[in-house]
Amino acid sequence: MILTGGSGTLGTELRHIGADNGCIFISPTSKECNILIYRDVLRTLSKYQCDTVVHAAAATDVPGLEKDLITAFEINVVGTFNILKACIELDKHLVYISTDYVFDGSSGPYKTSDALSPLSVYAKSKASAELMVRAYDNSTVIRTSFFGHEFPHKAAFVDQWSSKDYVDEIAPKIIKCLKSGERGVFHVGSRRRTIYEIAKIRTPDVDKISRTTIKHQVPEDTSLVLSDF
Repeated sequence: MILTGGSGTLGTELRHIGADNGCIFISPTSKECNILIYRDVLRTLSKYQCDTVVHAAAATDVPGLEKDLITAFEINVVGTFNILKACIELDKHLVYISTDYVFDGSSGPYKTSDALSPLSVYAKSKASAELMVRAYDNSTVIRTSFFGHEFPHKAAFVDQWSSKDYVDEIAPKIIKCLKSGERGVFHVGSRRRTIYEIAKIRTPDVDKISRTTIKHQVPEDTSLVLSDF
């Protein structure tokens, strides 16, 4: 499988565990395959004899993208469109890594069939790209959310619910979804917990914090009804 975003948190984990889980990932660098340049994308996807492209490359700085709409939509929408266009032209299966932030968090847990309701610039850019991908029959959308191997903050929300987990827990589940070969929209994650509960698993002394203390909008419950593979 061709993998974009191979140097990112998820991409690195997928490459690390792929071979042991029956998935070999070919991950071109951003210099080899600049997703903002269509000819680069087409050349790279044509080069490798792989039927599936896993598109994990994305701009993910949620607070930062609120002030940088151009970056958000260039990378997350235009970049995805270039990958999608090449997959259509080359008849490749496109797997798009989406996010639980396509939902506003007002009525979780969310089913795969629930209407999208993104709040942030990041969420809107990912939702826009997801809708493009879903128009292509030979596609799979995986909505998920993850931390790295450790909790990255000193404090965690006690009033925010999620199906999020650590990347080493999420990546094997994504590979299981990939190996199923299913097309459509799928939810990958762990059981519904508060961010504080998730944080305490690997940071026992993490502090508590409330969403009401944060200036930017934090969704209350983006937990997912998880898919079976």
